[in-house]
Amino acid sequence: MRNDIEYRHLLEKCRDARDGGLNALSTGERIVAALVLNRPEWLAQLGCTMAEAVDRIGLIRCSMLLQVQRDLAD
Repeated sequence: MRNDIEYRHLLEKCRDARDGGLNALSTGERIVAALVLNRPEWLAQLGCTMAEAVDRIGLIRCSMLLQVQRDLAD
């Protein structure tokens, strides 16, 4: 089951990253934004592989990535 508060938080942070960059985001939020927005260069800047990124954000956030991506496209 999705945690709506966490989901809305991630959606907002990914929207912020899409529209203005990563400056105001925490490292975890930057990783989520990089994955959602398909920006591997952002992960590289963080010194993080995709596998490390997934491990870092955890299963709950990973389970929300695709829906956040879809909602950003709408």
